[in-house]
Amino acid sequence: MTRTIPHTDPSFDGREAAALAERFASKQVNEGELAGLLVARTAELAGALGGVPTSTGTLGLHLALKTLGVAGPDDEVIIPDYACRCLYDCVKMAGGTPVFGDINLEDYSLDGAAASTLVGARTRALILPHMYGCPAELGAFLKLGVPVVEDCAHACGASYRGEPVGSFGELGVFSFEGSKLLAAGEGGAVVAKGARTLDNLRALRYGLNGNFAYHYRLSDLIASVALVQLDKLPAMLARRREIAAIYRSELGALEQSGELTLPKAFADRQSSWYRFVVLCAGGSAPLVDFASERGVLIRNPLASGPLSASYPHSGGGNTNSRLLAANGASLPITPDLTDGEIATVVDVVRSFFNARRNS
Repeated sequence: MTRTIPHTDPSFDGREAAALAERFASKQVNEGELAGLLVARTAELAGALGGVPTSTGTLGLHLALKTLGVAGPDDEVIIPDYACRCLYDCVKMAGGTPVFGDINLEDYSLDGAAASTLVGARTRALILPHMYGCPAELGAFLKLGVPVVEDCAHACGASYRGEPVGSFGELGVFSFEGSKLLAAGEGGAVVAKGARTLDNLRALRYGLNGNFAYHYRLSDLIASVALVQLDKLPAMLARRREIAAIYRSELGALEQSGELTLPKAFADRQSSWYRFVVLCAGGSAPLVDFASERGVLIRNPLASGPLSASYPHSGGGNTNSRLLAANGASLPITPDLTDGEIATVVDVVRSFFNARRNS
Protein backbone atom coordinates (compact mmCIF):
# COMPACT_ATOMS: atom_id res chain seq x y z
CA MET A 1 0.00 0.00 0.00
CA THR A 2 1.38 3.40 -0.98
CA ARG A 3 1.82 5.63 2.05
CA THR A 4 0.49 9.13 2.32
CA ILE A 5 3.42 11.44 1.65
CA PRO A 6 3.82 13.47 4.84
CA HIS A 7 4.46 17.18 5.02
CA THR A 8 6.47 16.93 8.26
CA ASP A 9 8.27 13.75 9.24
CA PRO A 10 11.16 13.45 11.74
CA SER A 11 14.10 11.47 10.38
CA PHE A 12 14.72 8.65 12.88
CA ASP A 13 16.77 5.53 12.15
CA GLY A 14 17.17 3.65 15.43
CA ARG A 15 20.08 5.65 16.82
CA GLU A 16 17.67 7.92 18.66
CA ALA A 17 16.01 4.96 20.39
CA ALA A 18 19.42 3.52 21.31
CA ALA A 19 20.48 6.85 22.82
CA LEU A 20 17.30 6.96 24.88
CA ALA A 21 17.78 3.39 26.07
CA GLU A 22 21.32 4.21 27.15
CA ARG A 23 20.12 7.24 29.06
CA PHE A 24 17.38 5.26 30.79
CA ALA A 25 19.92 2.60 31.75
CA SER A 26 22.14 5.27 33.31
CA LYS A 27 19.19 6.63 35.32
CA GLN A 28 20.57 10.13 34.65
CA VAL A 29 17.48 11.70 33.16
CA ASN A 30 17.44 15.22 34.61
CA GLU A 31 19.22 18.17 33.01
CA GLY A 32 22.86 17.30 33.22
CA GLU A 33 25.91 16.35 31.21
CA LEU A 34 24.11 15.73 27.92
CA ALA A 35 22.14 18.98 28.09
CA GLY A 36 25.41 20.81 28.65
CA LEU A 37 27.04 19.01 25.73
CA LEU A 38 24.09 19.81 23.47
CA VAL A 39 24.34 23.51 24.29
CA ALA A 40 28.09 23.52 23.73
CA ARG A 41 27.70 21.87 20.33
CA THR A 42 24.83 24.18 19.37
CA ALA A 43 26.95 27.20 20.29
CA GLU A 44 29.79 25.79 18.18
CA LEU A 45 27.38 25.26 15.26
CA ALA A 46 26.25 28.87 15.60
CA GLY A 47 29.69 30.37 16.02
CA ALA A 48 28.70 31.63 19.47
CA LEU A 49 30.65 31.86 22.72
CA GLY A 50 28.29 29.66 24.75
CA GLY A 51 24.73 29.33 25.93
CA VAL A 52 22.13 27.69 28.14
CA PRO A 53 19.52 24.94 27.64
CA THR A 54 15.79 25.65 27.79
CA SER A 55 12.66 23.52 27.93
CA THR A 56 11.32 24.89 24.63
CA GLY A 57 12.32 27.27 21.89
CA THR A 58 9.56 29.66 22.97
CA LEU A 59 10.97 29.83 26.48
CA GLY A 60 14.36 30.39 24.93
CA LEU A 61 13.01 33.47 23.16
CA HIS A 62 11.46 34.65 26.43
CA LEU A 63 14.76 34.21 28.27
CA ALA A 64 16.59 36.05 25.49
CA LEU A 65 14.25 39.03 25.84
CA LYS A 66 14.64 39.10 29.62
CA THR A 67 18.41 39.01 29.14
CA LEU A 68 18.08 42.13 26.98
CA GLY A 69 16.06 43.88 29.68
CA VAL A 70 12.52 43.65 28.26
CA ALA A 71 10.30 44.07 31.31
CA GLY A 72 7.29 46.35 30.79
CA PRO A 73 4.77 47.66 28.24
CA ASP A 74 7.05 50.58 27.36
CA ASP A 75 9.57 48.06 26.01
CA GLU A 76 8.74 47.41 22.36
CA VAL A 77 9.94 44.35 20.47
CA ILE A 78 9.71 44.28 16.67
CA ILE A 79 8.57 40.96 15.21
CA PRO A 80 7.38 39.87 11.74
CA ASP A 81 3.64 39.82 11.19
CA TYR A 82 3.84 36.45 9.48
CA ALA A 83 5.45 34.10 11.99
CA CYS A 84 4.60 31.51 14.63
CA ARG A 85 2.47 33.00 17.41
CA CYS A 86 5.17 32.05 19.94
CA LEU A 87 6.96 35.28 18.97
CA TYR A 88 3.96 37.30 20.10
CA ASP A 89 3.54 35.14 23.21
CA CYS A 90 7.15 35.41 24.35
CA VAL A 91 7.11 39.21 24.07
CA LYS A 92 3.93 39.39 26.15
CA MET A 93 5.36 36.88 28.66
CA ALA A 94 8.38 39.15 29.07
CA GLY A 95 6.04 42.08 29.75
CA GLY A 96 6.84 43.91 26.52
CA THR A 97 4.78 45.19 23.63
CA PRO A 98 4.99 43.41 20.24
CA VAL A 99 5.21 45.62 17.17
CA PHE A 100 4.43 43.91 13.87
CA GLY A 101 6.42 44.54 10.72
CA ASP A 102 5.61 43.26 7.25
CA ILE A 103 7.64 40.51 5.60
CA ASN A 104 9.29 40.65 2.20
CA LEU A 105 8.49 38.24 -0.62
CA GLU A 106 12.14 37.48 -1.42
CA ASP A 107 12.96 35.33 1.61
CA TYR A 108 9.65 35.59 3.55
CA SER A 109 11.43 37.07 6.58
CA LEU A 110 10.86 40.42 8.26
CA ASP A 111 11.40 43.22 5.78
CA GLY A 112 14.36 45.42 6.67
CA ALA A 113 12.85 48.62 5.29
CA ALA A 114 9.58 47.98 7.14
CA ALA A 115 11.46 47.29 10.38
CA SER A 116 13.44 50.51 10.07
CA THR A 117 10.25 52.57 10.17
CA LEU A 118 9.23 50.89 13.45
CA VAL A 119 12.41 51.60 15.40
CA GLY A 120 11.93 54.26 18.04
CA ALA A 121 12.94 55.38 21.51
CA ARG A 122 10.94 52.51 23.08
CA THR A 123 12.43 49.75 20.91
CA ARG A 124 14.34 47.27 23.09
CA ALA A 125 14.85 44.35 20.72
CA LEU A 126 14.01 42.82 17.37
CA ILE A 127 13.30 39.11 16.89
CA LEU A 128 14.43 37.94 13.47
CA PRO A 129 13.34 34.44 12.41
CA HIS A 130 15.16 32.93 9.46
CA MET A 131 11.94 31.81 7.85
CA TYR A 132 11.75 28.32 6.35
CA GLY A 133 15.50 27.93 6.66
CA CYS A 134 16.61 30.83 4.45
CA PRO A 135 18.79 33.32 6.35
CA ALA A 136 17.25 36.78 6.53
CA GLU A 137 19.10 39.78 5.08
CA LEU A 138 21.03 40.25 8.31
CA GLY A 139 23.01 43.24 7.11
CA ALA A 140 19.88 45.38 6.96
CA PHE A 141 18.99 44.66 10.59
CA LEU A 142 22.42 44.95 12.14
CA LYS A 143 22.52 48.57 10.96
CA LEU A 144 19.41 49.54 12.92
CA GLY A 145 21.17 49.90 16.26
CA VAL A 146 18.70 47.55 17.95
CA PRO A 147 19.67 44.30 19.73
CA VAL A 148 18.78 41.43 17.40
CA VAL A 149 17.61 38.03 18.61
CA GLU A 150 18.07 35.50 15.82
CA ASP A 151 15.32 32.89 15.84
CA CYS A 152 17.16 29.92 14.33
CA ALA A 153 14.40 27.34 14.84
CA HIS A 154 14.14 26.80 11.07
CA ALA A 155 17.76 27.33 10.19
CA CYS A 156 20.24 25.05 12.01
CA GLY A 157 23.22 24.76 9.71
CA ALA A 158 22.25 27.65 7.45
CA SER A 159 24.72 30.45 6.72
CA TYR A 160 24.81 34.09 5.65
CA ARG A 161 27.86 35.31 3.71
CA GLY A 162 29.78 32.25 4.83
CA GLU A 163 29.03 32.62 8.56
CA PRO A 164 26.52 30.49 10.49
CA VAL A 165 23.17 31.87 11.57
CA GLY A 166 23.15 32.55 15.29
CA SER A 167 26.52 34.31 15.12
CA PHE A 168 25.20 37.74 14.12
CA GLY A 169 22.65 38.84 16.73
CA GLU A 170 23.18 39.47 20.42
CA LEU A 171 21.51 36.12 21.04
CA GLY A 172 20.46 33.13 18.96
CA VAL A 173 17.62 30.77 19.84
CA PHE A 174 17.30 27.16 18.66
CA SER A 175 14.42 24.69 18.94
CA PHE A 176 14.47 20.89 19.13
CA GLU A 177 10.68 20.49 18.89
CA GLY A 178 9.50 17.43 16.97
CA SER A 179 8.77 19.20 13.68
CA LYS A 180 12.08 21.09 13.54
CA LEU A 181 15.34 20.22 11.77
CA LEU A 182 16.73 18.69 14.97
CA ALA A 183 13.66 16.75 16.09
CA ALA A 184 13.86 15.63 19.71
CA GLY A 185 10.25 16.14 20.77
CA GLU A 186 10.90 19.43 22.57
CA GLY A 187 13.66 21.55 24.06
CA GLY A 188 15.73 24.50 23.03
CA ALA A 189 18.96 26.43 23.51
CA VAL A 190 19.92 30.10 23.71
CA VAL A 191 23.42 31.08 22.63
CA ALA A 192 25.31 34.37 22.94
CA LYS A 193 28.29 35.72 21.04
CA GLY A 194 29.43 38.26 23.67
CA ALA A 195 30.89 37.52 27.09
CA ARG A 196 28.79 40.09 28.95
CA THR A 197 25.56 38.94 27.30
CA LEU A 198 26.44 35.32 28.03
CA ASP A 199 27.10 36.16 31.69
CA ASN A 200 23.70 37.89 31.93
CA LEU A 201 21.99 34.96 30.19
CA ARG A 202 23.50 32.43 32.60
CA ALA A 203 22.72 34.63 35.60
CA LEU A 204 19.02 34.61 34.71
CA ARG A 205 18.82 30.96 33.71
CA TYR A 206 20.52 29.70 36.87
CA GLY A 207 19.64 32.45 39.35
CA LEU A 208 23.19 33.73 39.83
CA ASN A 209 24.21 37.03 41.45
CA GLY A 210 20.90 37.31 43.31
CA ASN A 211 18.77 37.02 40.18
CA PHE A 212 15.47 35.18 39.96
CA ALA A 213 16.15 31.77 38.35
CA TYR A 214 14.30 30.68 35.21
CA HIS A 215 13.98 26.94 35.75
CA TYR A 216 13.60 26.14 32.06
CA ARG A 217 15.21 22.73 32.39
CA LEU A 218 16.08 20.48 29.46
CA SER A 219 16.04 16.77 30.32
CA ASP A 220 19.03 14.68 29.32
CA LEU A 221 16.49 12.34 27.72
CA ILE A 222 15.63 15.01 25.18
CA ALA A 223 19.26 16.04 24.86
CA SER A 224 20.30 12.47 24.03
CA VAL A 225 17.95 12.46 21.02
CA ALA A 226 18.92 15.97 19.93
CA LEU A 227 22.62 15.03 19.99
CA VAL A 228 21.97 12.12 17.62
CA GLN A 229 20.03 14.47 15.35
CA LEU A 230 22.92 16.92 15.47
CA ASP A 231 25.31 14.16 14.36
CA LYS A 232 22.99 13.48 11.42
CA LEU A 233 22.42 17.15 10.53
CA PRO A 234 24.97 17.40 7.66
CA ALA A 235 23.45 14.40 5.87
CA MET A 236 19.89 15.60 6.49
CA LEU A 237 20.70 19.08 5.15
CA ALA A 238 22.37 17.60 2.09
CA ARG A 239 19.24 15.59 1.32
CA ARG A 240 16.99 18.61 1.81
CA ARG A 241 19.13 20.56 -0.62
CA GLU A 242 18.93 17.72 -3.15
CA ILE A 243 15.12 17.74 -2.92
CA ALA A 244 14.97 21.53 -3.23
CA ALA A 245 17.13 21.37 -6.36
CA ILE A 246 14.79 18.77 -7.89
CA TYR A 247 11.71 20.89 -7.15
CA ARG A 248 13.36 23.99 -8.60
CA SER A 249 14.27 22.12 -11.77
CA GLU A 250 11.04 20.18 -12.25
CA LEU A 251 8.66 23.03 -11.40
CA GLY A 252 10.56 25.81 -13.17
CA ALA A 253 8.17 25.80 -16.14
CA LEU A 254 5.27 26.68 -13.82
CA GLU A 255 7.21 29.69 -12.61
CA GLN A 256 7.95 30.75 -16.18
CA SER A 257 4.24 30.57 -16.96
CA GLY A 258 3.41 32.76 -13.97
CA GLU A 259 1.37 30.12 -12.16
CA LEU A 260 3.84 29.46 -9.38
CA THR A 261 6.63 31.41 -7.66
CA LEU A 262 9.47 29.25 -6.39
CA PRO A 263 11.57 30.18 -3.35
CA LYS A 264 14.51 32.32 -4.32
CA ALA A 265 18.08 31.05 -4.16
CA PHE A 266 20.64 33.60 -2.90
CA ALA A 267 24.32 33.61 -3.83
CA ASP A 268 25.34 34.88 -0.38
CA ARG A 269 23.08 32.62 1.72
CA GLN A 270 22.85 28.88 2.18
CA SER A 271 19.42 27.72 3.29
CA SER A 272 18.68 24.71 5.47
CA TRP A 273 15.51 24.17 3.37
CA TYR A 274 13.39 23.53 6.43
CA ARG A 275 10.41 24.24 4.19
CA PHE A 276 9.98 24.62 0.43
CA VAL A 277 7.38 27.38 0.22
CA VAL A 278 5.88 28.41 -3.12
CA LEU A 279 3.38 31.12 -4.02
CA CYS A 280 0.36 29.99 -6.05
CA ALA A 281 -1.28 32.51 -8.33
CA GLY A 282 -4.94 32.64 -7.39
CA GLY A 283 -4.57 31.13 -3.92
CA SER A 284 -3.06 27.97 -2.44
CA ALA A 285 -6.10 26.33 -0.80
CA PRO A 286 -7.22 24.50 -3.99
CA LEU A 287 -3.74 22.99 -4.43
CA VAL A 288 -3.69 21.86 -0.79
CA ASP A 289 -7.06 20.13 -1.22
CA PHE A 290 -6.17 18.62 -4.61
CA ALA A 291 -2.91 17.16 -3.28
CA SER A 292 -4.49 15.83 -0.09
CA GLU A 293 -7.06 13.89 -2.11
CA ARG A 294 -4.13 12.22 -3.90
CA GLY A 295 -2.16 11.32 -0.79
CA VAL A 296 0.30 14.22 -0.78
CA LEU A 297 0.21 16.50 2.25
CA ILE A 298 0.97 20.01 1.04
CA ARG A 299 0.26 22.61 3.70
CA ASN A 300 -0.27 26.33 4.09
CA PRO A 301 3.05 27.42 5.65
CA LEU A 302 1.23 29.06 8.57
CA ALA A 303 -2.41 28.09 8.87
CA SER A 304 -3.11 30.73 11.54
CA GLY A 305 -2.28 33.54 9.10
CA PRO A 306 -0.77 36.94 10.01
CA LEU A 307 -0.44 37.63 13.71
CA SER A 308 -2.18 40.98 13.27
CA ALA A 309 -5.27 39.10 12.11
CA SER A 310 -5.50 37.47 15.55
CA TYR A 311 -4.27 40.50 17.50
CA PRO A 312 -5.65 43.47 15.50
CA HIS A 313 -4.99 45.92 18.32
CA SER A 314 -1.28 45.46 17.66
CA GLY A 315 -1.21 46.54 14.02
CA GLY A 316 -2.29 45.47 10.56
CA GLY A 317 -2.20 46.31 6.90
CA ASN A 318 0.93 44.28 6.21
CA THR A 319 0.12 43.35 2.63
CA ASN A 320 2.94 40.87 2.00
CA SER A 321 2.02 38.89 5.12
CA ARG A 322 -1.54 38.63 3.87
CA LEU A 323 -0.42 37.67 0.39
CA LEU A 324 1.72 34.81 1.69
CA ALA A 325 -1.08 33.66 3.97
CA ALA A 326 -3.48 33.41 1.03
CA ASN A 327 -1.12 32.07 -1.62
CA GLY A 328 1.63 30.17 0.17
CA ALA A 329 1.99 26.39 -0.06
CA SER A 330 4.68 24.29 1.61
CA LEU A 331 5.76 21.15 -0.28
CA PRO A 332 7.11 18.04 1.49
CA ILE A 333 10.89 18.24 1.81
CA THR A 334 11.77 15.87 4.67
CA PRO A 335 15.04 13.90 4.36
CA ASP A 336 13.43 10.46 4.31
CA LEU A 337 11.38 11.10 1.17
CA THR A 338 12.23 8.62 -1.56
CA ASP A 339 13.01 9.68 -5.11
CA GLY A 340 9.70 8.12 -6.13
CA GLU A 341 7.80 10.17 -3.56
CA ILE A 342 9.50 13.36 -4.71
CA ALA A 343 8.44 12.54 -8.28
CA THR A 344 4.88 12.01 -7.04
CA VAL A 345 4.83 15.44 -5.40
CA VAL A 346 6.03 17.02 -8.65
CA ASP A 347 3.41 15.11 -10.67
CA VAL A 348 0.60 16.17 -8.33
CA VAL A 349 1.61 19.84 -8.48
CA ARG A 350 1.87 19.75 -12.27
CA SER A 351 -1.46 17.91 -12.54
CA PHE A 352 -3.20 20.53 -10.43
CA PHE A 353 -2.05 23.44 -12.56
CA ASN A 354 -2.72 21.52 -15.76
CA ALA A 355 -6.26 20.74 -14.62
CA ARG A 356 -6.86 24.36 -13.59
CA ARG A 357 -5.47 25.60 -16.89
CA ASN A 358 -7.82 23.37 -18.85
CA SER A 359 -10.92 23.89 -16.72
